[in-house]
Amino acid sequence: MNARNPMPSRALLAAIERQRRRVWGLCYRMTGLRSEADDLSQEAIARAIEREAALAHREGLEGWLFRIATSVCLDHLRRRKIERRATELADPLPTPELSAADADPEAAVILRDDVRFAVVVALQHLPPRQRAALILHEVLDRPLAGVARALGTNPSAAKQLVVRARRALVAARVHTDVDVPVDRAVVDRLVHAIETRSVEAFTALLADDVWGVTDGGGRVRVSTKPVFGARAVGRLWAAANGRQVLPVAARARVLNGEPAVVVTLPTAGDAAMASIHLETRRGRIVALRVVRDPEKLANLELIAAEAG
Repeated sequence: MNARNPMPSRALLAAIERQRRRVWGLCYRMTGLRSEADDLSQEAIARAIEREAALAHREGLEGWLFRIATSVCLDHLRRRKIERRATELADPLPTPELSAADADPEAAVILRDDVRFAVVVALQHLPPRQRAALILHEVLDRPLAGVARALGTNPSAAKQLVVRARRALVAARVHTDVDVPVDRAVVDRLVHAIETRSVEAFTALLADDVWGVTDGGGRVRVSTKPVFGARAVGRLWAAANGRQVLPVAARARVLNGEPAVVVTLPTAGDAAMASIHLETRRGRIVALRVVRDPEKLANLELIAAEAG
């Protein structure tokens, strides 16, 4: 290997193998997009191999990897400079349906680290440095000193970033009193309401303070603002139900580590037309996040096909 393509040490390769999934998870949480997480995690690993000689050994290889991945993500977000729409959601993340008994180690990382859809979406509306600080400290269990090194600041400033990020998540309506994971019985009742096209069955599931948002990605015509209250959410659902001419199928699937609903069009080869992500409390739906953007749904057809 020459200087441009250095041979990585066995220790670094082992650290990469151990932490590859978590590096990818960091990039996914930072961007909300699977394709960007793929590219950025690969770039971070390549950069770590290239710069191993500069490793500060007091930090450790894992901390080094997370620091580089954080830097890669922040650089990318600075270049992107796209203001997120109020209704913009994240890419749904297919995850295996696992129990504690049969979870393999790599897949268990997804379930152990919080990739709940509500949390990933809310993270996207935080300033990038707050987002990074919260992910590093709260999800990846990095000490404040490690967070500070990753962000080029001091531990006191890193702590303030984490505190502000927590407050911002509360302001972004990330519920702290919801079921984790989502109540599967409520998900099953929603599937029934969709397949029977029953407005009454749907509205019976809604909490009084429910709110909903739909992301069409600018490609599907949807409401451009979140909707608040059971009456407003019910009216919107009834209107959409009335406009839907073709028959639909609905199935419960594990997305982002918890039950969600994938709605498909059987007459169009089971193409996914929506993924519905719920938050539940005491047998009722308190939040609905609906992905209608065809690009975000691109890989969900396979899930529906496997279910058939």
